[in-house]
Amino acid sequence: VSTQSTGMLIEHWIRAKYEWKEFHAETTQIPVYLKGVKSGTLLKKGKERGCWLQRHFMLERLNNTISYYDKASTAGQKLLGQVDLKTCYVLLTDEKIVEKPNCLHILYPRGKHMRSIYVCANSVREIIEWYYAIRSFQTQLGYSRNCVQTVYESYLLKTPAEGKGAWRRRWCILVAGRILYYKSIMDPFPKGEVKLSKEDRCEKLHNLPKHIKSGPDYIFTLSTKRRTYYWGVGSEETCTEWIKGIDAVQADLIN
Repeated sequence: VSTQSTGMLIEHWIRAKYEWKEFHAETTQIPVYLKGVKSGTLLKKGKERGCWLQRHFMLERLNNTISYYDKASTAGQKLLGQVDLKTCYVLLTDEKIVEKPNCLHILYPRGKHMRSIYVCANSVREIIEWYYAIRSFQTQLGYSRNCVQTVYESYLLKTPAEGKGAWRRRWCILVAGRILYYKSIMDPFPKGEVKLSKEDRCEKLHNLPKHIKSGPDYIFTLSTKRRTYYWGVGSEETCTEWIKGIDAVQADLIN
């Protein structure tokens, strides 16, 4: 899970135990969200106009999906979309970055690309219950691999092909064995992606090659069969975290 997810989940566990009394001896019932059962109204970011609209979400066991409808009432209810739980990933977002509190990022393959859906709840408790519910559902179905994949996300600077051209700021996510890079955070589709293989080589760049005249203080490269990617970051810590994350993905591919 991502660093952001880890911090939020620890805080939720502490509050669930001491404030909401979910794990006390006198509480005999397991919270239903830990059984993979959940439904309710969330705000969803629109794909085209980017506005936030109320949608009714439901985990459906009949077809193992996250389904969302135009309204909660079943009278005249219209199905707007479904996400296959077998292939989706869920990420808790950082409010400081997305500028929207209590937000969840649902990522899943759609055709040849990865589609992003952002939803937000009225409280941090509600959005984390959704996070746990989806992961619990996936675990019950045997899709727990989606829950343990290495995830890292941050802004990176990226050059065009082979480092020729100006550095451009991109929102990048390391998930599902690939690096997805977006022009802007919360875009529904990435601008591009790099699928990782066990033969790829990732390392910190200590000296700029001649064809790159200037760049950020910290740069790492990802050399694939197709090309070499140059990524720039603002700190040595971020550079190291990305390299470790990519190495972990490659180790998983080997295993």
